[in-house]
Amino acid sequence: MLKILLIVSTSALCLPSVAGAAVLRPFTQIAASTVRLADLFGELGATPDRVLGPAPAPGARILVGAPQLAAIARDFNVDWRPASGEEQAVVERRGDPLPKTAVMAALRTALQAAGAPEGSDIAMPDIQPVTVPVGSALIPEVSQCSYDPSGGHFTALISVGSPEMEPVRMRVSGAVIVLVQAAVAEHRMVRGAEVASEDVKPMRVRVGLLHGNAPIQMSQAVGMVLKHDVAPGQPLTTLDLARPDLVLRGSLVRMTLHSEGIALAAEGIARESGARGDRVLVENPTSHAMVEADVTGPNEVRVAPRGTPISLVSAQ
Repeated sequence: MLKILLIVSTSALCLPSVAGAAVLRPFTQIAASTVRLADLFGELGATPDRVLGPAPAPGARILVGAPQLAAIARDFNVDWRPASGEEQAVVERRGDPLPKTAVMAALRTALQAAGAPEGSDIAMPDIQPVTVPVGSALIPEVSQCSYDPSGGHFTALISVGSPEMEPVRMRVSGAVIVLVQAAVAEHRMVRGAEVASEDVKPMRVRVGLLHGNAPIQMSQAVGMVLKHDVAPGQPLTTLDLARPDLVLRGSLVRMTLHSEGIALAAEGIARESGARGDRVLVENPTSHAMVEADVTGPNEVRVAPRGTPISLVSAQ
């Protein structure tokens, strides 16, 4: 128990003697920033209540021993005397814990001003809990904020104070965790599966989880196929997904050629698989001529007007 002497000056006090029995209060909890006579003695009767001095810090306490209690009673004309000399009074000041969210919000604002990316997360060891006056809504102040963008490390000085409490200062350090928006797997998915809207959800994830790859957004993920198995909660990147093949190697495809108002069509055999927009080789089964064509849909390709001539099976 922290013992803090409560000092009362009597040089400026000239109080008349007022009779009245008083009772010692062994333990008192207060919320005010000052300790009063009534916090130490009850049943003062006609004795006026007086401010004795500043209260302890929120969450702390002071202990007043028998000699001090006797001096206070004498100086303020309180009808009380110690009986054994072992009497004591404890005055404890109530307080509220300063929310960690308030500290983090102030620190995040200071870090952004120092160059940290907006919306980043903060990782640091648990800070020393701070107790503030009851009912106060103190906003911590952050100063001496230093941020290293190359490694993401930072240091800062956090100050909390008000007229009702002594300032509390804490030196803190930690790391800035950059977050990005990405589509995240809702459940385990296997290689080759086509991603549906219910398979993924949007989340902000640590950029380090992407291993240097670009994140995939929800609108980009739906309809794509997986290149490999994906675990639940895994953010998807450009290396995880591929466009689905609309043309498979060895399959029969419809070839079209549009040139100068003429539309021609023929059947061919795909010699490569490809997704929409991919360029694949297609063989004419009659002439065995090979032509490059762009995949336009399921089993459909379009031959460029200046592509390799083909022998058409049918025309329209």
